[in-house]
Amino acid sequence: MFQELKTSGAVFIQENGCGFSTLLVVTGPHRGSLWFDGRATCDRILPMKLDGRPVSFTDWLPRQWPDLVQW
Repeated sequence: MFQELKTSGAVFIQENGCGFSTLLVVTGPHRGSLWFDGRATCDRILPMKLDGRPVSFTDWLPRQWPDLVQW
């Protein structure tokens, strides 16, 4: 139940392999931004950023996820 709450309001839009996923937030204050679900290895969900700002769906389309995640 707790794990489901971590992704409430988001939809999975891409499987990145090794249990990693990309999430699109569809409700709440972060609506429209993309997040990296790294819970498979580090139990963290990180915001994707481009030039210091949140990544939108159209920002994400032409790019690879490793370029948008700041560990």
